[in-house]
Amino acid sequence: MIVPRSLMQSALAAVICLGPLTAEAASLQQVQAMPAGEDSSAHRSVLKGIESRPTVYQLHPDQIQRSILQVLEREMVGKVRAIHAVVVDPLDPMKIPSGSIELRVSSNGLEEGLGRRVFHVQVNMNGQPWQTIDAIADVSASIDAVVPTRVIQIDSVIDAEDVTVHRIKLTDLDHQLITDVKDVIGKSAVRPLQTNNPIRLGMIKKPYAIRKGDRVSIEARHGGLSIQVVGLAKSSGEIGQTATVVNVDSGKELRAKIVGPGAVRVEY
Repeated sequence: MIVPRSLMQSALAAVICLGPLTAEAASLQQVQAMPAGEDSSAHRSVLKGIESRPTVYQLHPDQIQRSILQVLEREMVGKVRAIHAVVVDPLDPMKIPSGSIELRVSSNGLEEGLGRRVFHVQVNMNGQPWQTIDAIADVSASIDAVVPTRVIQIDSVIDAEDVTVHRIKLTDLDHQLITDVKDVIGKSAVRPLQTNNPIRLGMIKKPYAIRKGDRVSIEARHGGLSIQVVGLAKSSGEIGQTATVVNVDSGKELRAKIVGPGAVRVEY
């Protein structure tokens, strides 16, 4: 009898597909046919192997990083707005014994400033010193500083709308940046202040109470006698400073103390 070619191909495909399943079934039958004693003995052997493996405990870099950050936050409280620390060494977890772990971080304090710093980390296990490691971290900080909203020219008096507060990343802790707008309003610029550049203490001063060329009131005192005349300022100055003024009537130059805006006093 001649078997059609299409029927032979179907039969061959069935054998190929069922082959692995048949082999797997045979394997399962062999396992089921294994004597109970041998099977339980092998099972106990596997369990014993698992139980004999020691439990591995690890100290991760992020745990060290959190401990360093806590120390830095206490170290710089009130000095910065935010502090950041990224551990660069060690980068891999460390194997440690099991038990209660405590990390004690020490540093040289603010004198080390920002940037890359080394911290001594004492690892205590169950209340007892176990090991001390040196951890290296990159430390950075930021502060909310006062910045101009426009260019402020030299000697210009700063108004409330001239400034705002921006978060600034610090390069060092001895920044002398002004953080409160109240400390700049009413002051004048020592030099031109650029938009969005943080204002430092040395960039502002008290505004001039009188300016060169201003007409001023000159008060002359002698004992209980006081007279006032009109004068002309020959120099600029702040309250409390001394300026040169000219009596308009007599043309005489005088050295007088600035006592207020447009007012000076001469004592005899």
